[in-house]
Parts: sequence; C-alpha cells; structure tokens
Amino acid sequence: MMRSNEAPQLKRLPSEYMREMYYSTQPMERTNNLEALQLTMKMINAETQLMYSSDYPHWDFDLPSTIYDLPFLSEHAKKNILGETARNVFNLGNLPKLAKIPAAP
Repeated sequence: MMRSNEAPQLKRLPSEYMREMYYSTQPMERTNNLEALQLTMKMINAETQLMYSSDYPHWDFDLPSTIYDLPFLSEHAKKNILGETARNVFNLGNLPKLAKIPAAP
C-alpha cells in the first residue's frame, strides 16, 4: 500500500493474488482440536486451494477418509479437496471412468 507506484497495474493487494495462485498438498499434522483444524482450513481457503495427498507409500499415509470424515467441511469442499481442485488446476478435463473388474467366479 505504501509503494503502490512500484506496481501500478495491481488492482488488488498482493495477498489477494496469492490466495488465488497458491495451492497446497502439505499433509497436516493430526490434531485433537477440530476447532483449530477448522480455522486452519478456513485460513488457507481449503475448499478451493487444498489438494488431497496421501503421502503413500510411507507407513503413516493418510486415507481419503481423513478429509471425508471432517464434520465441518461441506460435501462440495470434500469433493474439491479430494480431486476436483487438482483436476481443474492441472487441466485434466473429464477423466474416463475406470472399468469395473468382474467378480471372481
């Protein structure tokens, strides 16, 4: 704000641009404090900026249920975090559905 003459074409604060351009797959440490986790998710705009990463094949990897079971996330947020945001960021378009494997006789 104090040196706006150095970037006269900026229409918004640099932090506002960063919120749109920054994505994370950083695993978050487990916490027993859901309120703190909810606030963290809000602060990083998890619904549109967080992408699920399991950290597999490490022994302490996170299952998708780590995200899906969070009671404070909407179904839309869970869908985005678990795949839709990555699909959009990497311009993957509509991916083909996997074929079902027939049951063993």
